[in-house]
Amino acid sequence: MSARPDLPPDAPSVTQTRPAPAESAGPPIGLNIAVALSAAGALLGGLAPLFAAVTPSMPPAFTSWPLLLVLALIPTALSAALLRRKPGVAAAVLLGPAVLAPGRFVQDMQLVVDASYAARPELLHADTLEPLAPAAGTWVLLAGHVLTTIAGALAVIAGGKLFDRTGGAAFGAADSDRARARKQGLLALVLCASVVASVGALMGPFTSADPYLLAKPAVDAPAAVGIGSLLLALALLTAAGVVAGSTDPDLVRGGLLGLAAALVAVAVPPLVAVAVLAQLQLGWGPVLVLLAAVALVGLAFPGGKSPERAAAEPRLPALTKLLTAAGALAVLSGALAIAGALTPHLQMPSYLDDPSPYPARLLLPGGVVLVLLGAGLLIRRKPTAPGSAIPTGSQDTANAQRAAAALRPALTVAWAMLPLGGAAALDAVLMATQLASAEARAGAWLSGAAMLLAMAAAVVAAVAGAVERDDVDLTEQDWRPSVAVPAAIAAVLSLGAVFLPVLTAPDYTPPGIFTEFSTSSWGLIATGAAALAALVLAPRCRPPRAVALLGGAALVMSVRVLEFPITSGRFEGAAPGLGLWFAIAAVLAIAVTAGFAARR
Repeated sequence: MSARPDLPPDAPSVTQTRPAPAESAGPPIGLNIAVALSAAGALLGGLAPLFAAVTPSMPPAFTSWPLLLVLALIPTALSAALLRRKPGVAAAVLLGPAVLAPGRFVQDMQLVVDASYAARPELLHADTLEPLAPAAGTWVLLAGHVLTTIAGALAVIAGGKLFDRTGGAAFGAADSDRARARKQGLLALVLCASVVASVGALMGPFTSADPYLLAKPAVDAPAAVGIGSLLLALALLTAAGVVAGSTDPDLVRGGLLGLAAALVAVAVPPLVAVAVLAQLQLGWGPVLVLLAAVALVGLAFPGGKSPERAAAEPRLPALTKLLTAAGALAVLSGALAIAGALTPHLQMPSYLDDPSPYPARLLLPGGVVLVLLGAGLLIRRKPTAPGSAIPTGSQDTANAQRAAAALRPALTVAWAMLPLGGAAALDAVLMATQLASAEARAGAWLSGAAMLLAMAAAVVAAVAGAVERDDVDLTEQDWRPSVAVPAAIAAVLSLGAVFLPVLTAPDYTPPGIFTEFSTSSWGLIATGAAALAALVLAPRCRPPRAVALLGGAALVMSVRVLEFPITSGRFEGAAPGLGLWFAIAAVLAIAVTAGFAARR
């Protein structure tokens, strides 16, 4: 070890040497056994369709065993390839499938309870209402999950001797802060991807016109499928947080790769079933799971870099560039939303009315707000040279710079104004194209693009916030009860505004999150999640940033309030629902919370 040059010779060193890598002695015997058990579990799970899953025998809807076998063997093959060179990564790869295996085991128990409600075309395709009893294929499949779980447990035991818990090499205080900031950023991104995958896991794998393949979301599914899906989602979130928060780069890289491989095995079979079976239609659940898996693979490589390499690499783009990018995306998103609100979404048959114009109108207020927020972030500033006198106009530009930076938190929340109307409009488009032979027009594509760009703008703005916090001393910042109490009240009111309908009418069932789940429900989820996140974070933020966050939440709830006057004209006898009053109360409560947050 060497002392820092700016310290006395007798001062204790702030650096430490990295322990000798454990892999030099070769992989532990327990890890070899874990890889072998993982291979056996993969073989059992992949070859299960070759055996009859139920009695009387009901073969799969398509030849699925090659696909299932390849998907099951991906983490095992990856772990075996890394066994000699990177045993730590090899051990971590096996954790992903093992973490998800218990949830998948409970899901597949539906084959034992009542296989006719399993909706697993890759395993069986029932064509009778007679009771189905579990057969050899079911027990082979369940045994594969058990072996996968045991393999993961052995990998944890073996990995305990391989993983470096010290966090790696020598750092000064500044480098430690930078490494901590990188770790926090990685953890946030991994958790975001995991939330997307968990939501996808709770959705139905597809929609079907086949009465024997009626897949449902977790809330409406049979008990085994619903409980298994919930266990899978919770296990994924927990494992992702633990892995991404680890100080060992091997555990981070291998763990994220293993989770990604396990998610691919969950998402691909229903997507293939939709592709080969005409009676099935695409469900968004597997798509979200697959996108999250891709994101985890992308995060695994930078997350698995050693602290020495991470500290030596360039930092994130400058704050000004990120604010400019976020502003440009926000302006473009808002412009597309305004265009989508004013452009037809559907070409309907002459004997039917277009159902999309009313929900599409909700895009207009969100589009205007995003254009204004983006324009504020795009304000250009000319820095003043150090030590020079500040000209008359320079103070104004400095104030403009602070104002532009203060708009950033609002954008991270206000983007959710678009999905509330955009998702409802797309829901009308999907239903009309499927049931009435209608054709989608430019408005539908503009609305979809606007929502995607709004989400991208929010992500870039969040990254800009991480860069901004690197240069700010937050040691004195703590939770403020004077803000937390009204924020909690506003959060309860906001959830009521999302869960309860704002509009009621005869013969109309409004979309919801736990009932009548549809594409519109995703707009409600985005609205509630954005408002809730802002209200949870505001008590911990600096006053200007807290006020901006709460302003964004108030804007999002305001769109929920506007939903009644803007869309009620499409129904005769429309009346305000309980959710409308909750939304109005939420806007007022958020405004009160912002008043408390503004106090220093």
